[in-house]
Amino acid sequence: MNQIVKKLITAGMMCAMVYSLNVDAFAAGTLDHFKSVRTYENQFSDIQSWYERDIIFGYELGLFDGSGGEGFQPNSSVTVGEAVKLAACIHSIYETGEAEFEQSTSWWQVYSDYCMLKGIINKPYEDYSNAISRGEFATLLVAALPEHALTVLNEIPDDAIPDVKLSDPYGPAVYRLYRAGVLTGSGESGVFRPDTNIRRGEMAAIVSRMVRVSERKYVTLGSNDRVLSGEEIYAKCAPSVFLMTIYDKDGKEMGYGSGVFISKDGEAVTNWHVLDGARSAKIKTYDGKIHDVIGVYDYDVKNDLVRIKIGGNGFEPMKVNDSGEQMNGATVYAIGNPKGLESTISAGIISSAHRLMNGVEFIQISAPISSGSSGGALINTKGELIGITAAYIDNGQNLNLATPITILSKLEEKTYTSVARNAEEYIESLVSGFKLSLYDVRLAPESTMKVICTIPDVPKGYSLSYDIEDGGVVGCSWGEWGKDDSVELRLHGIDEGETIIAINFSDRSGRVLATRTIKVQVQ
Repeated sequence: MNQIVKKLITAGMMCAMVYSLNVDAFAAGTLDHFKSVRTYENQFSDIQSWYERDIIFGYELGLFDGSGGEGFQPNSSVTVGEAVKLAACIHSIYETGEAEFEQSTSWWQVYSDYCMLKGIINKPYEDYSNAISRGEFATLLVAALPEHALTVLNEIPDDAIPDVKLSDPYGPAVYRLYRAGVLTGSGESGVFRPDTNIRRGEMAAIVSRMVRVSERKYVTLGSNDRVLSGEEIYAKCAPSVFLMTIYDKDGKEMGYGSGVFISKDGEAVTNWHVLDGARSAKIKTYDGKIHDVIGVYDYDVKNDLVRIKIGGNGFEPMKVNDSGEQMNGATVYAIGNPKGLESTISAGIISSAHRLMNGVEFIQISAPISSGSSGGALINTKGELIGITAAYIDNGQNLNLATPITILSKLEEKTYTSVARNAEEYIESLVSGFKLSLYDVRLAPESTMKVICTIPDVPKGYSLSYDIEDGGVVGCSWGEWGKDDSVELRLHGIDEGETIIAINFSDRSGRVLATRTIKVQVQ
């Protein structure tokens, strides 16, 4: 069997709802209520660090104790129970000047009941021994004090924290604490890492700033238009990129690639070739959760882009920059899942902002990508999506290609069809367009005739092959794919006789989609 392939290598919290309390609920409260109720006498042997004086201060206020033995364990994670106790104590002291709670069977129960009563949480947590995330911790503590007790100290623009959007569930609380000078983030960029666990030493520093205005910090985060570092790009954008695995009609895994969320309710974009041929697909998000791909809105085979729908909501969308104003030499980042290595980031430059190849425009980049990167994000230094990493040139040195995100505006988003039905309809359209210029050929020995095979909009990676019933009668050879999605099959007469040539049209996996036959007579 001989075949011709249209070729371009493709890089194929535990949660309790927290309410903001109104000012009237704290009408009698004041931060002046926070006073020492006991004396620190070197009880902890493991707190010689930047948070030492904050731990001592919180201990003397009676807000927290050690963690067994003679230690405070500043590097261990804060549990849900500890955080709920802290919120209850802060609220109670602010209102009444004391935090007197009668213990019950479960030590945390009285604090949880208090937080429920005061509207700090609206339902109990499932497990009070679990570690609490930084985002949850911020939300819980903000609800323990009124807004006027957290006055604005810093002008922090909306969405200026690289890894926290104001629209996130914990976003309003985190921004209030940054603006009040309670939180400062990490590094120059001020990243918050909302999904990581908070340590006891960090807890002490946050509490100290919450109840003492004099300890609050000035912090400046740049505008949304500033150039972000690689660390900031990753923190801000990696949660928007997912790993996608595709399956055939029998549920067998066919391959994998990447994709990018562009809305919180599950609208996403990837390369067409990643989803092509799939009867179903699942994604794995940055936090390790699995979701189904429930539909396909629209696709563009030529430009290798598809708009899809993921089941679920509350995803992390990436901001889309579809201006098309890219410059050669500009720094870019690629985030995807090359070779299945999840959430990999690489950096490079735009080698050519408008590289035309086979009638298709790409962004040529030097940022390394590999198989599995297909469908991933190409990101500018502002953390904006400018392209979808699509392919690399075989045997080249970092000659990589991305589909410009400007193509996305051409794809509809009103309704979607299932992945299986979309695949069926697409194959039907390809097969119906598969035609030959001749189906009955007569030629003499040692003469040549051409048959034109045409398949409109055939994707890269699909192939045509031929089988000759009697190779002693006629020989065949392929020409090159033309820009009009046609290719020449050259027939060479060998000896008198009759035979049949079967032309097979196959997808990327080698599955034959359709066959056309040519009856050949040599005389």
